[in-house]
This record gives sequence, C-alpha cells and structure tokens, in this order.
Amino acid sequence: MNKQDQNQMLQGRTHQDAKNWNSQIGKIYYQICPDDDRYFRTIRIHHNPFIGANTPQISNPVYGNPPPELEPIPPLMLSRLLRVQNTSSFI
Repeated sequence: MNKQDQNQMLQGRTHQDAKNWNSQIGKIYYQICPDDDRYFRTIRIHHNPFIGANTPQISNPVYGNPPPELEPIPPLMLSRLLRVQNTSSFI
C-alpha cells in the first residue's frame, strides 16, 4: 500500500469506526467517592480524536446510590484512563 492510499484510509476514519473498535467508548461507569461513601461519580469513556486516546469524563459527586444499570469502574481501568490523560500533550 503506498503513502497516498494510507492517507486516504486514515482520513476516512470516523468516530463510529473508533467506537466499533473499542466497545468501551460511550460506556458509563460509576465510582463511590473515597472520602464519603454516600456520594458517587459517573465516569463516561470518551474517545478524544485530537490525542488519539480514550479519556474519562468524570461527573461531580452525586448524593445517593448509583443506578442499578451502571457497573463500577475497575480501578485499573480508571488508573490507565487518567494516566493517558495526564501524559498527553499538544506540544
């Protein structure tokens, strides 16, 4: 495949393509606040096309119990999402 074909293929990528490749994009999890277990936060997995990585969108604390349809976010997943967000830059 030559360089021009590769560029055309890359330009054709869309948000939907990224979502098909990674089923976590758009999924919402919750996390119980570590300082007060009466509160929780929701965390949505978002694909940031500018850095080419998934980033978390974290809500403000909400009083109450998380909705039953949400799953708790695995601590390792949250750690990795936050690490990618901190190491990415536009320099």
